[in-house]
Amino acid sequence: MKTCILLPGLLAAASAFAAPPTAQSPFHIRQANSANSGNHATGDVLVWGIQNVLPPAASPGAYVYGTSGVCPVGLVCDSFATDPDWRKARLFERDWTLAPHQYFASTPYDAALTGSRRLLLSTAPTYSAGNTLVVQTPSVDTAGAMPFVASMTISGAGLTPMISWTLPGSTPDSIDTMRIRVQDNTHPVTVESRHGAPHSFQQSDLIWQSALLSSTQLSLPAGVLSYGTSYSISIDLAHTRADGSVASRSSSYFDFTPINPATLPAGVSNIELPTLKPVTTTDGQLGGPLYGFNVGNVGPNQITFIDPVVATGFSYATGAGDPNFKLVQVASNVGDGLYEVWTWDGTVWQQTAIDVAAGTSFDFTANGFAAGVDRFQIRGIEPEAGVNAFDVTGFVTGLSFVSDGSFTGTMQAITTAVPEPATWALWLAGAGALLTWRRRRN
Repeated sequence: MKTCILLPGLLAAASAFAAPPTAQSPFHIRQANSANSGNHATGDVLVWGIQNVLPPAASPGAYVYGTSGVCPVGLVCDSFATDPDWRKARLFERDWTLAPHQYFASTPYDAALTGSRRLLLSTAPTYSAGNTLVVQTPSVDTAGAMPFVASMTISGAGLTPMISWTLPGSTPDSIDTMRIRVQDNTHPVTVESRHGAPHSFQQSDLIWQSALLSSTQLSLPAGVLSYGTSYSISIDLAHTRADGSVASRSSSYFDFTPINPATLPAGVSNIELPTLKPVTTTDGQLGGPLYGFNVGNVGPNQITFIDPVVATGFSYATGAGDPNFKLVQVASNVGDGLYEVWTWDGTVWQQTAIDVAAGTSFDFTANGFAAGVDRFQIRGIEPEAGVNAFDVTGFVTGLSFVSDGSFTGTMQAITTAVPEPATWALWLAGAGALLTWRRRRN
């Protein structure tokens, strides 16, 4: 028996008497993932694998085992079975809707591990030669870490939102391709490996990706999104090799749950979603992205609804030159539907109102704050309510202001103990949507 050996991008034919699996398109990418809800490793990682792994035609029900190894830069590795210098990792099978039967693995970026990786795919757990396909991936070599987009903006909270983004100011390598990808958080896939002790976990399902883009905006087409489903949407920037395969890529994520207009309070319209910056990693952090707004024509005679890890409350602040907050109304009914309003006295947060019910309002100017307030908090959301701060349509709050002007402020979700405003960036996370509800003058 002999082992089938493939060079990068090539698939050798199995010998007539062997029964190895088949596969296509090995890959090896330096991948940067921002914080996300899809259970993808965050930060700077190496990810490798191969597409469309299938058992041999003669044994269509056979399970395919997978493992991999790389010889660290500067070493000479001998037998894959016995040389301890090989850095090995099991391969996991992932059946994405858009990329079924993908086998992959990942590890934090290490410059010593950027060479070509050997993949072994076999219908036998012992990886016997006659049942095993051996494939070499491309090498990452000196590909730099692709930065995230500088900012992302989402317009429209329905089924066909417009997504636009600002490119990073500089990159170590050229940005050769851009695309949008959509993953379904509500209906995840099980990722599994039976190499050695079986292990499995869940990840969001990749259900759609755009064609390669030449502009920095895209409206999602009808039919991709559905009401009642939570999605992770990523903006992908990639540097490619000469053959067009991806060498390095960044994926800037945000969560999005389409809002069905039938579920909104009467008269609510004009959804304006925020601009946000990707959070590099959740490792060691308690919060997610800060969501900012730039909305003209706010004032005392209209209510502006804004919506932002699981949140137990939200902090609100006006931007420089904005009018103060006059009134707050929570449109979202989550948990027990009862909330607390807290205000800042210049030194500490103080509880100002309790049992503010969803759909009702609290007027600061009628409760001791004649000039309004420039910051406040909504608390009292039960953790079990599962309000996701990374979802830009997850929690809708109504605001009015003491005078006409613009709103360029922010909203962040409280995910732990509430600190002083100077440390909000370390402790808070948020996602935000903004709707404007215009009311008739009295």
